[in-house]
Amino acid sequence: MVKIILLTGFLGSGKTTMMQSLIASYSDEKIGLIINEFGEINIDGKLVSKDGIDMAELTNGSIFCACIQDKFVESLIEMSKKDIDYLFVESSGLADPSNMDEIVRGIKGETGDKLQLQGSICIVDALNFIDLMDIMISITRQIEHANAIIVNKMDLVEDDSLEEIKKEIEKINPYAAVYPTTYCSLDIKKMVSAFVESHSKSTETTNTYETRPYTFIIRADEVLDYDNLNIFIKNLAKDTYRIKGFANTNKGPVEVSSVLENVIIETWDDEVTSTEIVAISKVGVKLMSEIIKQSNEFLEGKVKI
Repeated sequence: MVKIILLTGFLGSGKTTMMQSLIASYSDEKIGLIINEFGEINIDGKLVSKDGIDMAELTNGSIFCACIQDKFVESLIEMSKKDIDYLFVESSGLADPSNMDEIVRGIKGETGDKLQLQGSICIVDALNFIDLMDIMISITRQIEHANAIIVNKMDLVEDDSLEEIKKEIEKINPYAAVYPTTYCSLDIKKMVSAFVESHSKSTETTNTYETRPYTFIIRADEVLDYDNLNIFIKNLAKDTYRIKGFANTNKGPVEVSSVLENVIIETWDDEVTSTEIVAISKVGVKLMSEIIKQSNEFLEGKVKI
């Protein structure tokens, strides 16, 4: 039997860090991965890929939306045929997993009892949760359908913020255990073994073609100036939910990451021959003109969309 553990969490909450910890914690087991990215390129796949692990990468939409749900179903069926013990599914940050149970039940004719949904772990971003929970329904749906909830990035907030966050989480899901963490550091196997039964019912997902936010891929073949790239990303961040990717700069390869207006640009050890950065817009198609404007001003117009 293949046990499925679903990993949810809003954009930039720490899902990739958690996935890396999951893989390390279950290194003595045979593991399969399904990594879902909302954009058309897979950044997280580069961050979690390991030799000897079967991995499927699903991009350009949510696995719970009709836009790529058929590919998700195909990947689940394919994984059920492999010699693995656990299947870790990392959904996109905008995912509404309300129909996950229904999807797994719907393929029993193909998989029999080979797949078992063990539970869902939701990562909550302590820094941005209160500001976002009322405007992003996907956040509340992720919490509602979770068996365990990790409140991550506690090092970035005051201690009294945790109580407010816990109260809001309890209103949405009073049953799941809540684990405050920094960098998703906790005893993962102990948490999974203590999964509480989910009391949420499988419902229709809010992930549809109509609710998809605009996503842009920022590309550049030429080497970019590091300092000007920093300004470029910071100026775009105010109009985005999430920016992430890799860039080739005059100071070497870097990983680019932002959640709302919190921007981090760090050295990346692997080779980066060209720049590819995903930006998920808060302002719809208007972000395109802003990307062009900022590129012309700070990056000599080297960026392509």
